[in-house]
Formats: sequence, C-alpha cells, structure tokens
Amino acid sequence: MHKHYIKMLVCPVCHHELEWHVQEENQDRIINAKASCKACEAEYEVRDEIAVFLTDQLSRNDLWDSGESSMEKFFKENPDTYQKLMNTPEEELNGADYWFKASYFEMKKDFLTSSRMFKQGFEKIYTKDYINGWDSQMDYIVNNIENDQPIIDLATGKGYLVEKLLMKKENYVAATDFSPTILRRNKEYYKAKGLYDKLSLISFDARKTPFRDNSITTMTSNMGLQNIEQAGEVTKELNRITQSEFMPVMCFIDKDDKTHIELLNKFGINAYSTRENAVETFKKSGWDIEICNSFLADIKPTPKGEILEGGEIDGFPIEDTQVEFCVVKLRK
Repeated sequence: MHKHYIKMLVCPVCHHELEWHVQEENQDRIINAKASCKACEAEYEVRDEIAVFLTDQLSRNDLWDSGESSMEKFFKENPDTYQKLMNTPEEELNGADYWFKASYFEMKKDFLTSSRMFKQGFEKIYTKDYINGWDSQMDYIVNNIENDQPIIDLATGKGYLVEKLLMKKENYVAATDFSPTILRRNKEYYKAKGLYDKLSLISFDARKTPFRDNSITTMTSNMGLQNIEQAGEVTKELNRITQSEFMPVMCFIDKDDKTHIELLNKFGINAYSTRENAVETFKKSGWDIEICNSFLADIKPTPKGEILEGGEIDGFPIEDTQVEFCVVKLRK
C-alpha cells in the first residue's frame, strides 16, 4: 500500500485514529505493518503490501477464495475431466469450458495465457451488445475523471476498470475488495502486466470502510455495487467517505421484467435492480443523481459447460432480455 493512503485511513469499526507500527517499508510503500485503533483497540495489518481492514463484526462469503479452492479440488478428484479440458483445442471448446480453462491458467499465474483467453472468451460468452454496453461505461469513467487525486475503486473484483484507469490515467489507484484472495491475484496480475507502480490494494467490507469522512475525491466501481448486501447501509457509508463524486458502472433491468426481478429478489440484491430502485436507494442516502451514457443492450443466458458438465459462468440472465448499462454520477 502506498504511504500516502495512511492519512486517509481510520478504524472501520469506530472511525477513530489508528496507531501504526511499520515493520517493513520502502521509499513509496508500506510492505508489512500493524495498525491498532486508539479507541476500541481493534487491530489490522498490511501484509505483503496488501492492507486488510476486515472486521469480525460482519459475516461474508469469499467466493473468490472458495472458487479457486473448488476448481483445484474438482480437478484433483476428476483427472480425466482435467485432461480433456487441457487437451481439447481452444477453438473446439464452448464458451463456458473455454472460460474455465482460462481461469485455471490464471489460478496458476500464467497471466499471459489467461489474459489472451479471457479477452477472446468474452465474445464466446456474452452478446456484442453486452460487451459494447459495458465497455463504453468504463471508457466514459476514464474520460470523465479530470483531477489528479487518488482514485478509490470499490468492489474491484478482477479489475477491468482498474486496468483501464492504470493504462490511461496518471492518477494513483486503490483497488479494493472484501476478498484478500482476489487482491493477491491482482497484485501478481498487475505486476505481470507492468501496471503495478501506481496501484495499491486495500481489503475491507463496504458496509464498514476504513476511510475518514469526506476523504475520497473520486470513487468508482465497475458492476460491483449491485452485488453488495445491505444496500442502504452501504450507500450511506459511501456518502460519508466521499468528498465529491462517486461514479459506479451499473446495469438495470426493466421494471416490468418480472422474471429477473423475482430472481434478484430471491438473492436479496434488488436495491439497484431497476433504474427506479437505484434512484430511490441513492436518494435516501443523501446523494444527488445523474444517469449518464445510457446504453440499451440485448443479452442472452451464458452457455453452460460441456466438459465441465453444467458449469455456469453467470446466473444472470436466465432468459433473453434487455438491460440498461450506464454510469450513475453521484454527488453530495
């Protein structure tokens, strides 16, 4: 983690000052350190340059960690399936199997192969509308950041937006996620791509962030906000820490799309499912809202694995439908 973030950080539990004990550092970064809250005595750490500000108060399901573990376990228990997947020519694999093969190479840190395969895999899995609609939102964000302050990217995941920001902007960027597993992957990935110099990695739960009030000039998120539970708490917390602007990429379904509304209701992630729901959720948390760069996209269910029989890439949509990609500009 770059040293300049220390001045932005407080205890995520009680928002009081932290006492830092740096164990290893270089000119720009903290490599290993401990941080303890002066008020509630909660303890946090920076380990191998990744700052971890998770609290015991919130339960979470680290799908990145469980996903990698499950894949490795499955291949060990099913060596014939593994051999078939690895030995089948790429052009003969369907979209899902192709994606799983790319994921395996990524898990083994062969980023050269996995990056090439993921780029081609998108076209095997998603419609052109989906790809163009999503990509145009990331480009919109990159083109509309006009300051040189650090950018905090929320719920980064694999970091498609972060990669564009690092390639095209001079800003420092902090990739954040509640999963230390995906942040460790990101560290290796961006180092391999030569994009690590301006990147920091911070793990926290968006319901309890480790940032001071009004400390973030620009915050972004790429399709991550809609998967976070307890939306009302999250949007209030993000309002607390943002000084001026938050720009998440979002994807809305039509309010009359009953099939997918029921699906999202089932998983408790309906606060941002439609444009109307999202506007209401943000307004309740004190944000001014502007919907920008709207793009209507026809999308289809993603293919299921044939070699990895029944394996799914994405559970949404479950039938052909239309969605609205956009950037939601949020200001206080």
